[in-house]
Amino acid sequence: MKKHIIISVLCAAFTAISCQTEAIDTTEDAVATLPNTGINYVDESAFINSLSTETFLNPTDISLNRNATTAGYNQVYGFNIPEDNQVLGFKWNTGDQNTTDWRPQGITGFTWNQKRFLLTTWYGIGPSNIDGVENQHKGVRISLVDITNPSSITYRHILLVQDKNNISNPKLFKATNSYDQLNLFAPVTIHAGGVAYANQKIYVASTSLGLRVFDLNNIIAASSDNTKNKIGQDANGDLKAFNYGYILPQSGYYDILDGDPFSCVSLGENTTGNNMLYTSQYKTSNSSIIPSVYGFNLKSNGDIDTYIPAEISVPKDNASGNNGPLYNIQGVYRKDSTSVFAVTGKSSYKGSTARLVRYTDGDASGTRYRWPHGAEDFYLEKSTGLLWNLTEYETSKYGEENRTVFAVRYSDYD
Repeated sequence: MKKHIIISVLCAAFTAISCQTEAIDTTEDAVATLPNTGINYVDESAFINSLSTETFLNPTDISLNRNATTAGYNQVYGFNIPEDNQVLGFKWNTGDQNTTDWRPQGITGFTWNQKRFLLTTWYGIGPSNIDGVENQHKGVRISLVDITNPSSITYRHILLVQDKNNISNPKLFKATNSYDQLNLFAPVTIHAGGVAYANQKIYVASTSLGLRVFDLNNIIAASSDNTKNKIGQDANGDLKAFNYGYILPQSGYYDILDGDPFSCVSLGENTTGNNMLYTSQYKTSNSSIIPSVYGFNLKSNGDIDTYIPAEISVPKDNASGNNGPLYNIQGVYRKDSTSVFAVTGKSSYKGSTARLVRYTDGDASGTRYRWPHGAEDFYLEKSTGLLWNLTEYETSKYGEENRTVFAVRYSDYD
């Protein structure tokens, strides 16, 4: 229905004054139509407020109870970075190198109170990944890694959780094997293929949804659980999280219409220097969809500007890939008009089927570099110029260690 405003128009004619009314159509002139970008943010601050009786912690408050090792990070299965390009890296402790319950995926980092951190995501393994393993019900854990002193790296795992009410929403929760669900909060049952940091929040890739948001000022201590099977608040008011000592609750999420699957995410910059969150799509050559990169503009507070449509670019492979679509994308970083990708599923070269591919918009093809086997997400550490990456596979898959977290100079691949 059109809106009308009735205004009075004064009319004068010599000695007489008469009045008349006129209907003016203001449908298009007076109403500003906001663009339909397909990016919708859902605020879950009410859920965070329901936890406000607990003590909220930040990364520097957390007791890091595990030790990483730098020795041998470059000697794992499929690690083929040229020696001149190797800078630093580390391996998880023996239990985390070997575990078949979890696989690492995303990586990001930040500085907090003069401490230098990395943060990675791991997803719970199910029988579709490894026969006989039933750990997918635990969802996602993150590793908070202190790399301030590269010769003494410590870390701790923290469980991601979401509002228990989200269980009824299939976009937010995937039913898995059974566990003891208590009150208040539930696991985040996603693949978590990527993670990015902006303004004290992390954005976790949620394959079919978009991006989930977690504020790092909202870490909460949880009570022990000898059963390792409970999550939520029990009748005594204690918080349980499958025996994890800390939880990080979801504070909101972006439901994004285009860009599915959201396979990875990183913080980068567009051609005007604006901070962006870039996601990309893992698609195989059997797919009818051409994999693309989607860039989401960030406001100064770190939130996505939902009024600005995503910037979309389509990368190309090199001649071995027929200069065509870039398939099997596991990680992306983009600055200006150039993107680098971690891709898998290529021919084996020096022990790895992964590659780093660099592509600049408008070029006829991309450029491939050898890259470690099982490569996943990217993180560019601006203060050092280091490009961080990690590999995912458990020791039993190849009979030797594959998992490593490592950095190269971005300038060597730019």
